[in-house]
Amino acid sequence: MAWYCRSMTWIETRLWQDVREIPSALRTTLAERDGFEEVADLLRNARRIVTTGNGAAYYVGLALWLASLDGRDGPIVEAVPGGLVANGRFRWRSGDRLLAISSSGEFRDVIEALAGDAPRPAAAVTATADSTIGRGVEARALQTVLAQRAITHTQAFCGGVTVALAVWAEVTDDDALRAELAALPSLVERAIGDAEAWMRSLGPIVAPPVAVTFGSGPAWAGALEAALFLKEVAGIPTEGCETREGATTAMFACAPGHLVLSLATRDDPLLDEAERLCAARGATVLRLPGGELADRRLAPVLALPAITAISAHLALAAGLDPDKPDWEAAYYATARGTR
Repeated sequence: MAWYCRSMTWIETRLWQDVREIPSALRTTLAERDGFEEVADLLRNARRIVTTGNGAAYYVGLALWLASLDGRDGPIVEAVPGGLVANGRFRWRSGDRLLAISSSGEFRDVIEALAGDAPRPAAAVTATADSTIGRGVEARALQTVLAQRAITHTQAFCGGVTVALAVWAEVTDDDALRAELAALPSLVERAIGDAEAWMRSLGPIVAPPVAVTFGSGPAWAGALEAALFLKEVAGIPTEGCETREGATTAMFACAPGHLVLSLATRDDPLLDEAERLCAARGATVLRLPGGELADRRLAPVLALPAITAISAHLALAAGLDPDKPDWEAAYYATARGTR
């Protein structure tokens, strides 16, 4: 493992190779629009859209919910973890529609919900049309994943958010969001270049014992994804939270040697204060670039390159393999369903 770390930098990892293909994956996804209208038709008249998934897929649902609070009005959106909908644990209401999110289409809890008491018809966002979930719903919107060389999802997360927002733009007839999404692949290319420049500008970074991430509005979903990356790629216990929570509660335990990552968006009056308070506690505070490049509804996607870069760097600094973490077998043993 030590040899691996001495012989490689973050920019040479398979994880970063996956990131560099995100713009091409998004262009294909947006050009094909496979199933977008069908899913929008199914959701348009819902009283409540319940999105569910696990980990990054759950955060895709949160990104959709937070985006629904901006822009044009539409149905109520509620995002819940997959464990809440499995085995009848969730209380469904009349007029609910389930939007399952799983790039593999094989997440166990969602499969159990579809086989149980989830309302019908149901829809999904997935990269795998012939998966258990893809075949088990009445409408599915497809995202393109060109490659997944590393274990951690990069293209799948960005594609999931993009498809969910594209469907929402159709549900709400939001021309402004449509235009933002059309420009997204080019903006991600810029975000990748900005992330590489940002990483070159940083001085030496020691892997911290703990970390905090935060962002405002839809960037909160990006902050949760950043926390997930620091945990699963770099093995760092991390709390992801909304910016005001970062300023008022997450900063309590900040101390010298700890790391704070903040996600920038356009016109965020809360960010400076939260960063200042965490820095006053002795933490190293770094502002991630990307989220400020466009409408904040796109922030989870545009911040992902910087999130990936810093996570891969910290993994290598700690002597870990960022491409193949040691939790893989344990995760799939519990997360995947039986086809």
